[in-house]
Amino acid sequence: MNDVCAVAKDPSRSKHLRTIRGVIKTEPINHFDFCDQMKREMDESFRSNLNSIVKKSCKTKYRFYTLVTSDDTFFEQTKAQLEAEGHTAVQPSEFFLTEDTSSSLLIILRNEDIAEHICEVPHLLELKKSPSVQFAGIDEPDDVVNLTHQELFMRGGFIMFDRATLESLSLSNMKKMSEILQELSRTGKWKWMLHYRDSRWIKENARLSAEAKEKKHFLNQCHEVGLLEVLPYHECDLMSKDQPDYLTCLVRLQVQNISARYPVFITDTTDSAFGTNGILTMTLSSFLTCSLSETFAV
Repeated sequence: MNDVCAVAKDPSRSKHLRTIRGVIKTEPINHFDFCDQMKREMDESFRSNLNSIVKKSCKTKYRFYTLVTSDDTFFEQTKAQLEAEGHTAVQPSEFFLTEDTSSSLLIILRNEDIAEHICEVPHLLELKKSPSVQFAGIDEPDDVVNLTHQELFMRGGFIMFDRATLESLSLSNMKKMSEILQELSRTGKWKWMLHYRDSRWIKENARLSAEAKEKKHFLNQCHEVGLLEVLPYHECDLMSKDQPDYLTCLVRLQVQNISARYPVFITDTTDSAFGTNGILTMTLSSFLTCSLSETFAV
């Protein structure tokens, strides 16, 4: 293509260029017309192939559930649009009745409802764990049919430590954890979310011992390569609080990082409220030793 598109470097080229008082006038050159034609043909071919793929995917029938948050006719219209295309509406009690992993389930939310109502989706964490479940955010009832919806909880995730687990985290385990995040990031972006107050504590602690200084240096490296994100100062960092409100914070981060599939809270404390809100809780030991392909199947 480069050879075809290139202008031949020979004396005849001067016939195409005439300088008048420093202004260059260029006569039409057939090489560029030929390239434009090829580009148009390639674009048309690509669009044709893409349309064919989209049409084929639309023929696949799936089950769907729409989170209804009001009496607005929007939700009935959405359901009617999908049923007219041959898709099947299901209730939460029917989410996991089929053992056929190829039977797709689509969870649909109105985009304006995501921030306030995302955690009201029944069995949210279990749905995230299933590879056959997808999530869609819509603005109009026909967005899914027209493939103009927003994909939610696609892949990847983030982790957060509670303060007690962070304080006991050795440099060796920090390195293991970063290796796991890098491995997970092969299929979707993963990162470690660190509160500002915890970041400050690590920096202050670095003056007390050689290992603490190494931890700080290692975390700086993780930050540079994008594995670590220090959260902006917010209410969790107030010194008047003994510890952050981890549940509220993680729920908010889940909305702010809506394309991430898994929010993971690493703690020794068990609280079912996290799972109800779509957040996976694990101990440090279980996170470091789990089967990544089984625990994070999507």
